[in-house]
Amino acid sequence: MGSVCKNREIELWKMLVIRLSSMLLLLALTRWCLYLFNTKSFPDISSSELYKLFFNGLRFDINTLIIYNSPLIILYCLPIRYKFNKIYKKIVDIIFVVTNSVAVALNLIDVIYFRWLDKRMCSELFTFFKGTDDNQGGLIISFITQFWYMFLLFFILLFVIILIMKKTKVKDSVSAFNLVWYIKQSIVFVAVIALSVIGIRGGFQLIPISMVTATNYTTKYAPLVINTPFSIFYGSSSATLDNIDFFDNEEIEELYTPIHKDLNNNRFIYGEAEGYNVVLIILEGIGQEMIGYYNTEYKQSLTPFLDSLFKESLTFDGMSNGRRSIESLPSLMTGIPSLMSTDYPSSKYASNRIDGLGSVLKRHGYSTTFLHGGNNGSMNFYSTSKSNGFDDYYGRNEYNNDNDYDGTWGIYDMPFLQYSAEKINEYEEPFAATIYLLSSHVPYSLPDDYKVPDYLSNNTPFEKTIRYVDDALLLFFKKITQYEWFDNTIFVIVSDHGNSEHHYDKYRNIKGAYQIPIAFYSPNIIKKERVDEIAQQTDINISILSILGIDEDVFSFGRNLFDSIQKPSYTSFLNNIYQYSDGKFFMQSDGNNIQAVYDIKDENLSNNIIKNELYDWSDLDKEFKLRLQQYNNRMNRNKTYIEK
Repeated sequence: MGSVCKNREIELWKMLVIRLSSMLLLLALTRWCLYLFNTKSFPDISSSELYKLFFNGLRFDINTLIIYNSPLIILYCLPIRYKFNKIYKKIVDIIFVVTNSVAVALNLIDVIYFRWLDKRMCSELFTFFKGTDDNQGGLIISFITQFWYMFLLFFILLFVIILIMKKTKVKDSVSAFNLVWYIKQSIVFVAVIALSVIGIRGGFQLIPISMVTATNYTTKYAPLVINTPFSIFYGSSSATLDNIDFFDNEEIEELYTPIHKDLNNNRFIYGEAEGYNVVLIILEGIGQEMIGYYNTEYKQSLTPFLDSLFKESLTFDGMSNGRRSIESLPSLMTGIPSLMSTDYPSSKYASNRIDGLGSVLKRHGYSTTFLHGGNNGSMNFYSTSKSNGFDDYYGRNEYNNDNDYDGTWGIYDMPFLQYSAEKINEYEEPFAATIYLLSSHVPYSLPDDYKVPDYLSNNTPFEKTIRYVDDALLLFFKKITQYEWFDNTIFVIVSDHGNSEHHYDKYRNIKGAYQIPIAFYSPNIIKKERVDEIAQQTDINISILSILGIDEDVFSFGRNLFDSIQKPSYTSFLNNIYQYSDGKFFMQSDGNNIQAVYDIKDENLSNNIIKNELYDWSDLDKEFKLRLQQYNNRMNRNKTYIEK
């Protein structure tokens, strides 16, 4: 009977080895699908670097493999005879198929989702599924229709997982077990658990692997090293900001503070703009790449109206502080970027006290309204606008005419902009209105009665929606020029984030993907000029208040663009790497150490000059760390406002 037990043991461990090694291979291959289906996002990567990234990523795959297969490992290594029971084995087999198919599915989902985020998913998945708006059903159907091949690939791999499970079944149980068997099984169980812990930790090093460990191998291509299940597990759990003590409290307030006093306008302004209205127009996913004004080499511009408007405006080399729509409003309205693994509105800090743009303007007699043609409640826009002091909200419900519904996101931009013009015209001056567009968003649908210009017939659906938005804005401005308040209004045009697809190499990098338009249009008081300075979304709230002559201290991690004394700066966070720029150099840091530095004029970020002995990066690093410490510590202490 003892020999029977011994043979049965060999078969069980053979099953474990085959299942785990097979799943490690599938995890690695589906992780690598991110590259195979998005090669244009990695234009300058060499073959040798690809191989290194693939094999370095196995360290993270092993972590995921053990975590997702911990039920299989524990339940089959427990020193109990019941593990040979038929029902027990069937339950474990089902768990094996479900958990591993989920891990594979997450990797495949990110193959497509990466095109919008330029990073692996973290908490975004939970933010989407816990939402209650009407977008979800339409989006899921749209994704299934548009990316059917990923679903086909998933079902093929699901079949492979089921096949692996069926081919590695443990045979019927035995009836006799002795004390020696239990002792051996206990020893094996302890040994397997110990090996599993080592695998989860990523080796014998002092600190277990985490999201930031990927930066040891690469700063530019971290998504190719980590896998999505790993990113969700570790990224979502790391949204709590650490307190930082690079500088003591008194020193840091002297060196850098997000509290701005005595707003000063000493450039780009003709006269006083006190009492002027404000209309902030937020474009959906239209980066500089799509706008002819920023790319004079383009033969045919997609945005003839915006090009003409920007030529009469004050424009900057705009940069978004995030890669998603939900991250844009806090940056624009409160000067608070999302420098963490989750977006600010979905984080635990969303309940912090803030003093948004609308709140400040209301204290100075402004009526405030927020208009977004989307499904009410989508992207937390309703609650975010309210928390930022915008009293009235107009969305799809208020529009109340689904003949203009795009089937997924909300009301098409062209009719909604006409509606917005009429609604704004009902307000007494001064007023502040924010209009958030939506049409240039996947699945890039267009109204049946809209005709795309013939020269765009072969362009991508995304490019066609860009032209549609441009035409919608043209009609909007034609309408509002008839209103008396037009000449007494400051228009600010900015995008929420960069493009979801790229066509030119200079935008296929960590800087180019963030480049957006930022323009101020009010010919009576604002000078028209193309300024060769970077400006970020967090500069908007303080700059608007400065133009209006608001005599009040302002909280913002941005700068007043109309004050020549305040120097350019830019911060963002992606793939556990911070981006910081002082307008001259573009730096990447893990929060403690600089990882890379590029000249701001190096469009392709092809020359890392971090080791260039001609430069001392200590001042650049100091400026970044001042901002990071203020951000983390103020968020933790709920000090993201000014006490009145």
